[in-house]
Amino acid sequence: MEETLSRAMLDALDARHLDWEIASAHGLHSRVGKGGGEALVIPFLREGRVVNRKFRTLGPEKRFWQDKDGVQCFWNEDCLRDDSLTDHPLIITEGEMDALSALTAGFKRVVSVPCGAPDKPVPEGSTKYAFLDDVKSLLSVERVSRIILAVDGDGPGQTLMHDLALRLGKFRCQWITYPKDPDDPERRLKDLNDVLIAYGPAGVDKTIARAQWMKVEGVFRMSELPPVPDAPVYDIGMPDLRNRYKMRLGDFAVWTGIPSHGKSSLVNDMICRVVQAHGLSAAFASFEQNPQRDHRRNLRTWFCGKPVEHCTAGELAKADDWIDRHFAFLVPGEDEDVDLEWVLDRLEAAVIQHGCKIVVIDPWNEMDHCRRANESLTEYTGRAIKALKRFAKKLLVHLIVVAHPSKQSKDENGAYRVPTLYDISDSAHWYNKADLGVVVHRYPTHTLIRVAKSRYHDLIGEPGDCEASFIFTERRYDFQ
Repeated sequence: MEETLSRAMLDALDARHLDWEIASAHGLHSRVGKGGGEALVIPFLREGRVVNRKFRTLGPEKRFWQDKDGVQCFWNEDCLRDDSLTDHPLIITEGEMDALSALTAGFKRVVSVPCGAPDKPVPEGSTKYAFLDDVKSLLSVERVSRIILAVDGDGPGQTLMHDLALRLGKFRCQWITYPKDPDDPERRLKDLNDVLIAYGPAGVDKTIARAQWMKVEGVFRMSELPPVPDAPVYDIGMPDLRNRYKMRLGDFAVWTGIPSHGKSSLVNDMICRVVQAHGLSAAFASFEQNPQRDHRRNLRTWFCGKPVEHCTAGELAKADDWIDRHFAFLVPGEDEDVDLEWVLDRLEAAVIQHGCKIVVIDPWNEMDHCRRANESLTEYTGRAIKALKRFAKKLLVHLIVVAHPSKQSKDENGAYRVPTLYDISDSAHWYNKADLGVVVHRYPTHTLIRVAKSRYHDLIGEPGDCEASFIFTERRYDFQ
């Protein structure tokens, strides 16, 4: 028996402004339905073979049914296998009449979901969308780079759009806003077939052309991004080193060197110079130096340029006023665990309450490093460095971590070799993630200062070596 469209079905398709030749080419035909009425037969093909049929009446009373045990798949699924259409967008509709509307408007790569839209989001693991898995290879990004979700403009349609975007990838999905109903400008049309009836094929074409990309959090055009403040860059005031290390707010710097080789002294000298020259404030989380004894003595000596015992009461008073205006100190209680969370909480208070723009953790090795269950030391270190970098960028501070190397090898003469950033305890993340990396190594006659890492040479300095001598009585380095 020849499968054709009856006169009544042709009239029904005409009423929907659907091209009956396209419908017939896709296998649609008429048959006597349940109860003796006429039904439209919509075949579902897979590789040219009918694997399911959907039946529907097109009269005032809509009724739907399918073949028992029919395969649930996209209607017009075989268009996904057509290699000549891989540069076309894929349009997914909620029903076959909407898919036919897009085909009538000239689009060629159009499919419809097999069972309409759900009333509520479908949980992962449900078989509702198993039809996507059946054609997973045909829906790869290489074959389908753009998907237009032409679902109905109602609640279930929005649910279907969400479910499909979640499973297919929001990054390649677009959604449609339907035009206003010409007979009721207060409402919008519901689907592509409504658009075809109201505005013709050109209206469908314009509607699809207006499809908008689904927003993916964290992806913007430049014009959509809010302005960000410039990150100030400060000269550190140290000859030779000033061209290799510039103090930029928002950067994360790591300093290393063998214990007692002067890295803390150099950091302190540099910070004092920047504070004095630029009026900034700094916070010290120094767990090997007592603020009242060690920091005060070092800072007083630096400010006065001579040992504390040679200073007058007036000179010390001026030094103490300078210290109080420009420095804050993290001091844990006797029973407190100084872990990463504790340090970041206190540093945040120092930045907000005292305006600190430079923060120093010295040394990293003296903190309590609390790892999560089943977290390796390398994983913890990577997570901690990420948190420190995020802190520096968010609060726009220059954050310095002083960390001891774990490897302290000697050369054939018994002298310690110059360590590298990769020698720092626990992880190579210290080198890989730092904006600036410095190695300090003291020889009998001088101190080597090696800027081993600089992420932005033109802004914060070029890597390289310089030499200086530490003047103990002034707590300063001489670069002459």
